[in-house]
Amino acid sequence: MSLRRCAMSDACHPPASGWRAALVAVLLLGAALLGGCASQAQRAAATGSGEALTPSETTILKRVQLRLELAEGYYQRGQFAVALEEVNKALAEKADFVPAYTMRALIYTALNDNAKADANYREALRLSPDNADALHNYGWSLCQQRRYPESFAQFNKALSLPNYRYPVRTYLALGVCQYRAGDWAASEATLKKGFALDPANPALSTNLAVVLDRLGKSKEALFYIARVNAGQYASAQSLWVGILIARKAGNAVDAAQWTNQLEQRYPDSREAIAAQQGRFDDSTLLNY
Repeated sequence: MSLRRCAMSDACHPPASGWRAALVAVLLLGAALLGGCASQAQRAAATGSGEALTPSETTILKRVQLRLELAEGYYQRGQFAVALEEVNKALAEKADFVPAYTMRALIYTALNDNAKADANYREALRLSPDNADALHNYGWSLCQQRRYPESFAQFNKALSLPNYRYPVRTYLALGVCQYRAGDWAASEATLKKGFALDPANPALSTNLAVVLDRLGKSKEALFYIARVNAGQYASAQSLWVGILIARKAGNAVDAAQWTNQLEQRYPDSREAIAAQQGRFDDSTLLNY
């Protein structure tokens, strides 16, 4: 998913917390959700009961998988109508191919048709109740619709699956959705579980820093954002987050260091220009 698709204007928080609410949405990196588009290996594992396929069935399966790969490529390029055609062709050949329903749901979400997206997720989960990709992506779709309790149920079911291979992406998405729902303490706990599994993940650390700052834990928040800004994944966005948190915490040294880093490394970014102009309260910088 692109940052734009992950973003959301969070009207359930008061204006005073607007930059923090938007920030968590903006910094949910695409990798957390792109994992939901099943890989070739995941598709092969999700195609049926595990029984040996006949040569004819194998030929059909390969053809269907190829169509789904094409659909994913079109989807990534924003060619949603063509992507939808490829998915429909795949399902015409193999109506019980679960990853195709998940892919079609993603396409309908991008087309702002939540009813059809929901229907496809439900069909995927009817065919395969423990499909991790369907559970994760349906959880995110429900979160975007602010159907938070339903969203949490999908994420938690994915996390409860034995040998779930991608818990970090789901802890990240669940933590963001808990924040949006106003349960900041739960968000902190969830993001810390993800951090324990992948402490090098910049999205987890950045979102955790924002949540901790919202809870008034500025020193701890600075610890997590400093980890990001000291590493290879520092970006104009993460540096901007660090500057805002450091300024609020009264840490002039870190604020100055990250401002200098921002202006030197990303001089043409909107964040650097805003810093040069002293626009540290400009929430429009967060609307990606």
